[in-house]
Amino acid sequence: MVAPMNSMTGYGASQIKNSKMEIEVHVKSVNGRFLETRFHLPKEYAPYENDFRKIFQGWSRGTVDIYVHRRPAMEARLQTVNIKAQNAAHWAKTLKGLAKSLDLVNDVSLRDILQMPYVIEHQDRLSLMPGELKMVEAQLKKAREKCEALREKEGSVLKKELLNQLKNLEQKMKEVDGWRGEAMKLAEARLKSRLATMSTDELDASRLALETALMIDKMDVHEEVVRLGEHVKACRGLIQDGSARGKKLDFYCQELLREVNTIGSKSQLASLTQVVVDAKSIIEKFREQVQNIE
Repeated sequence: MVAPMNSMTGYGASQIKNSKMEIEVHVKSVNGRFLETRFHLPKEYAPYENDFRKIFQGWSRGTVDIYVHRRPAMEARLQTVNIKAQNAAHWAKTLKGLAKSLDLVNDVSLRDILQMPYVIEHQDRLSLMPGELKMVEAQLKKAREKCEALREKEGSVLKKELLNQLKNLEQKMKEVDGWRGEAMKLAEARLKSRLATMSTDELDASRLALETALMIDKMDVHEEVVRLGEHVKACRGLIQDGSARGKKLDFYCQELLREVNTIGSKSQLASLTQVVVDAKSIIEKFREQVQNIE
């Protein structure tokens, strides 16, 4: 089965709720040169971050933010209220003693004692319930799957766009090859013009051969066109067989641009220079799309 080409941009969410707990997970991924998973967890889950991270190991690059929300039910929260009876007794004794020493009516109430420090202990969150970590992992996997589905969907759109850009670049390569003959004629005309200005004494056979070879090499773009064709073929292969990875394609973008720039430096024709400009524009568009690929 051919693996799909994925974008690095996606979003997925999942949640589960029962009588005691609600767990909600959001996964958001955007472009990134490397894989960076950033977890935003309740403190109860912090010790298990490395276990959760393994769920996203299959992705090769992108910046991924994972948000996990944990909401205990109200009934469960009430169970976490703890009355410190020993502290309450201490405050009752202290307040009564104070009232007596000040010759006041001893009207200390339960409400007064409960308002004293360290009498009521609140725990805003529950300890982990049995099986809770498995619940969290299950929601993380579901959110990842939804996020991955969007990445794959966007990747299929990118795939068509990239193949179209390669097709456009191949058309420009044909135009470059078409102008190659015209460029060589121009080189020949310049060489003849230069020879016409030289005296017979200056016409050394070995030097003439060398000058001719250098001029032809300087203006001939055949090798660059061939290498461009090989790079385009490699890019198409990566995209079509499903093994496309943004890093590899990004490397080929540099090579494509290198060859086109070399053609531009050899160009002595305005028409060929315009084709080079168009080809560079296509490569830049191609590269922009590659930055979105995993």
